[in-house]
Amino acid sequence: MRKLQLSDIQYVISKLGNISIFQYLSEEEKRQLLTICEIYEYNPAERIITQGESSTCFYAILSGTVNVCITDKNSAKGEVFLSRIDEGEFFGETGIFSNAKRSANVTASSTTEILCIRRNEFFNYMSQYTGAGVKILMIFIDGLLKKLNESNNKELASERCELSDRSAIDQFLKDLTKK
Repeated sequence: MRKLQLSDIQYVISKLGNISIFQYLSEEEKRQLLTICEIYEYNPAERIITQGESSTCFYAILSGTVNVCITDKNSAKGEVFLSRIDEGEFFGETGIFSNAKRSANVTASSTTEILCIRRNEFFNYMSQYTGAGVKILMIFIDGLLKKLNESNNKELASERCELSDRSAIDQFLKDLTKK
């Protein structure tokens, strides 16, 4: 990882427009946001977030992609792949709202430029630029609701499979008792 200097502000501002949580910000709101950001470049296979660590940052991908995996001692590789996050997306937003430990490992899968925003700076920015803060929070909430809905759908699908398995057993037992 290496910290990049914010030399080409217009380049970064154009990239911010491609990131969903920042796309509704005005040019001035984006310029002010950049005053609280740090930009890092990660090489392929370099770890950005480690499962179990605490952090007060969230990240947005300016370029490149990252893989999200969880540590699993039962897996031959030691990790289980969960998802890929691409340019224009963000991750780690829980770090802004909670001191909870990170729930997954995030690793660069290509050379990746990451925008990092720390909790304190983010809340200071929101208190100064309340309109921008409301826009960002609305996108955060929407993203978290989608993740919750997706998680609920997976849980419901799992329960449906479990119920269908039980109904087959129930039918078998009914057939057995008829004899």
